Amino acid sequence: MRKIVWITLLVLLPALASASEWRQVRSATERTDVDVWVKPVEGNPLNAFRGRIEVPYPMLTAIAVLADVENFPKWVFQCHAARLVPEAGDDIAYIHIKGIWPVSDRDGVARTKITQDPQTLTTVLHTVAAHGLIDEIPGTVRLPALDNRFILQPLADGWTRITFETFVDPGGMIPGWLANLVATRAPLTTLQKMHERMKIPRYQLDSADQLPIHLPGTEGMIFPGGAPLI
Repeated sequence: MRKIVWITLLVLLPALASASEWRQVRSATERTDVDVWVKPVEGNPLNAFRGRIEVPYPMLTAIAVLADVENFPKWVFQCHAARLVPEAGDDIAYIHIKGIWPVSDRDGVARTKITQDPQTLTTVLHTVAAHGLIDEIPGTVRLPALDNRFILQPLADGWTRITFETFVDPGGMIPGWLANLVATRAPLTTLQKMHERMKIPRYQLDSADQLPIHLPGTEGMIFPGGAPLI
């Protein structure tokens, strides 16, 4: 089984304020639509953002999409390229983010771990910055801080609730209009396109054994839609 790591476009900083400060800026019109929230982060031009969607697929299908790192550019907002970095570690990945004019491209190197609540089976994929592993690329700004969460909650009817919480310290100055655009469009676009990816037959797995993944701590986890990883 090939070892891989999950990385996401943007990130949630530990210093964010309490969840009560989230402000909803978009309401879903149906179950498979996306709710979006934002909140300011002191000293940073970008708001934190949260997106949430419910999809008619088991959690195993969502994990299969998240595991397909090289295809992130097909669904992650402004992702230009993504790849695993096995020479730096089994849990390391690199992502290149296409800048929106007049802002330069960004990139990041990140480490991901997975945890699961044994009672509810809610599974969290948590990605943080990993510094000093890959040289910076001229003309591309390395993200100073990354902290991102995909929270997967299996529902009683076989659906899955996906929450995408993230914030990024982009480094340098970002125009206010662009910061607002990213905070609202990133969760909406990412979750809408993720939902579309989940319709592809190769993500419809029968067993967790079919996942090309292995991260420390996955042993014994149960992913609804398939058998536990052993």
